[in-house]
Amino acid sequence: MSGDPLEILAAAAAAWGAPLDDAALARIKTYLEEVKAKNAVTNLTADDAWDDLVLKHAADGVLAAAVLKRTLAGRAATDKPRVLDLGAGGGFIGICLKIAWPAAEVTLMEAVERKYKFLNAAAASLRLQGLRPLLRRAGAGSPGSSYTTGFDAVVARALAPLPVAIGLAFPLMGPRGIFAAFQSDEPDPTEPETARALAAAGARVLESHPYRRPGEERDRRLVIFARGED
Repeated sequence: MSGDPLEILAAAAAAWGAPLDDAALARIKTYLEEVKAKNAVTNLTADDAWDDLVLKHAADGVLAAAVLKRTLAGRAATDKPRVLDLGAGGGFIGICLKIAWPAAEVTLMEAVERKYKFLNAAAASLRLQGLRPLLRRAGAGSPGSSYTTGFDAVVARALAPLPVAIGLAFPLMGPRGIFAAFQSDEPDPTEPETARALAAAGARVLESHPYRRPGEERDRRLVIFARGED
């Protein structure tokens, strides 16, 4: 796309309902510059072109902020909902979500130590209160403490096939928690493996949000799952 990618992102964010002021845009720029610099010496992402960093990776995090803010209204116990970025990688979803939604308390769970170290450095540089990297693999070891479970929302992108991701996410959620899964296409809840995962978790599809990244011509989905009895 032609034009300044950050300005394009700002227009998309406003349309999604997560407007970014100048300070937020500056933080996103600083963070993505750190990603690009670190990616030159250790692999954080295969997409390190500036347009991709802004309009693909940061855009998904901002979109998640807009959707979760609406969906958690009335569901979260406080006005500072706890959000987990599961398999945070370089932090695109969780960090950009936090920048776009400062009230959220965001945990970045990552199992790869070199990525976790980058998340720590980025969090310190951005000086955002309520942004916490965590070195942990979902599903490994004993159940976590109150710091690693009971989240109001768990969000994941490119973590694992959807049935596996459902199985990893639901034990980390609070009673009225939701799981937000980025999907390229609308998932079929009757597909056998997905149906088994939903049944095992006592889960159902709550909402499915179509969206397009700036410049794209087809819809993607952010699919929200909740417990069946909720």
